[in-house]
Amino acid sequence: MRIELVRVTHKRTRAWQLFLRTLTLPILAALTPSSIEVKITDERTESIDYESDADLIGLTFLTADAHRAYRMADEFRKRSKFVVMGGPHASILPEEAIRHADSVVIGEAELVWKDLLQDFQKGSLKKFYQSKTSVKMEDLPLPRRNLVKCKGFTTIEMVETSRGCPFNCDFCYMPTLFGRSYRLRPIEDVIKEIKTLKKDHLAFADDNLVGNPDYAKNLFKKLIPLRKKWFGNFSLARVNDTQLLKLAAQSGCIRMGLGFESVSQKSLNGVNKSFNKVKRYQEIIKKIHGQGITIIGYFMFGFDKDDVSIFPRTVEFIEKSLIDRPIFFILTPIPKTRLYQRLLLEERILDTNWSHGDGTHVMFRPKLMTEDELQEGHRWVINQVYSLSCITRRWLESCRYANPFYSLALNLSAKVEMAGKDQSLRKHRSSPLKKMG
Repeated sequence: MRIELVRVTHKRTRAWQLFLRTLTLPILAALTPSSIEVKITDERTESIDYESDADLIGLTFLTADAHRAYRMADEFRKRSKFVVMGGPHASILPEEAIRHADSVVIGEAELVWKDLLQDFQKGSLKKFYQSKTSVKMEDLPLPRRNLVKCKGFTTIEMVETSRGCPFNCDFCYMPTLFGRSYRLRPIEDVIKEIKTLKKDHLAFADDNLVGNPDYAKNLFKKLIPLRKKWFGNFSLARVNDTQLLKLAAQSGCIRMGLGFESVSQKSLNGVNKSFNKVKRYQEIIKKIHGQGITIIGYFMFGFDKDDVSIFPRTVEFIEKSLIDRPIFFILTPIPKTRLYQRLLLEERILDTNWSHGDGTHVMFRPKLMTEDELQEGHRWVINQVYSLSCITRRWLESCRYANPFYSLALNLSAKVEMAGKDQSLRKHRSSPLKKMG
């Protein structure tokens, strides 16, 4: 028997971009009986072969790639292939996904994977599979990373230390799928896996690496002797801990992802993220930079308390704080989240074309600005922040605490990526974008 596991995405990785080798499919491959031949295809680096000789096709995808996944599944099924779907979107909307698949895995797949394969071999595949319990982190196998092809790309391996998040933000799908559970993997298992990695750099796949500060500190202490360089996502609620930051830096942290989300405290309070304190942003950024760590800062526009002033205020903040790589999104109402349910109740959902759910399209009616103002404001901020003069200022500042070549590459790659998104957006809009400012 042969199976092919596919990561579906519309985002093709370019040769100059880092390729993060993700874990979901390699973990499922490791849980597959040795009698079954497994192939993994990651659309970021490979094209899909619809003439695959696999007996079963597995597709995993995010909301923005749902329509692409459905078209792909339809093509495979035309060729008499059985298709199983999983991942966040299929888990949130299984009744939608099953219209294009023979089976849907809801939630974590590890505990139902062997049952699914056995049922398929017996010809009794169920429509839905959902485990009644959560995966125990100590039971995770070593991923079969070698099955993900990445020749010609600068590859960064990913390692998982936890699943879930202790917080409860309205716009996030994590509480919808898993509640506020936060499960930790034994540190000795994490270290053992990292020791198997040949490269000096790695990334942690966790949504929130420091959800449990004591665990994170112990992990960082164990990492120090390994002399690895790494990056991961942190929470602003935790990074004011000086000891945690120092240990992160000593253990090899060179880059930190932080969800600032907004420079408006009212906007943050309105989506249940009041633990982000805008008045402390500058202080926290200085502390992180003081440890020689660069920052990727994530921001969103379109909260109910946002008016058009949010755009120049955000640019002003970026110019003052000199965040190394700021990334900007339009607020996206992901199905079944509290944000989506509220907007649906208020009849403010305008677009359910999931391919627009990539953070660059307006899919709802904002409260304090028009849809066009939100769309154009987002683009205006990107153009301001990624002008050559702003990039130069951030780069010159970063030379004081980080590798100057790394920091410059971080910004230039972001500029190219943003330009590509802008061109794509222009192609899909019926009316031209107006100039702001």
